Amino acid sequence: MQKVTLLLILSLTTQLASAQSADSNFILLRNQQIDTYVVEHNTTALDSLYAEDFVFSHGSGRVEGKQGWFTSVAKGSFLSRLHDSVAVEFHPQLAIVKGKLSVQKKGKEKVDLYYLYYVRVYAFRKNSWQMISHITTREYHEL
Repeated sequence: MQKVTLLLILSLTTQLASAQSADSNFILLRNQQIDTYVVEHNTTALDSLYAEDFVFSHGSGRVEGKQGWFTSVAKGSFLSRLHDSVAVEFHPQLAIVKGKLSVQKKGKEKVDLYYLYYVRVYAFRKNSWQMISHITTREYHEL
């Protein structure tokens, strides 16, 4: 009986780990897809990926909501936004994503390159994962 119980526990643990891995991969792909849409200025595709109560806390200290951020996206000055060193932490109906974002942006006289360390929070709402928060925790610029 103990062997059966142990096998059942191992099986359930393996299934749970496999499900979390699939969920983590989905969140990682969604996280990058969002920034691909930002570079493409595709606010139509982004609309359902950001929650209506989304809050963006910039490294500068500026805080804006979904519509303010979409105004910046529509201006179209981003050339690339690529993620690195990303980790996903799951909680019931929430995914916390921590990582580094390398950004290339058209400046007035040159292309600016900078890096953001961030925390993003996704909530599972209306049968979909939506970003509810982006917090830049650290930012540095290349000269």
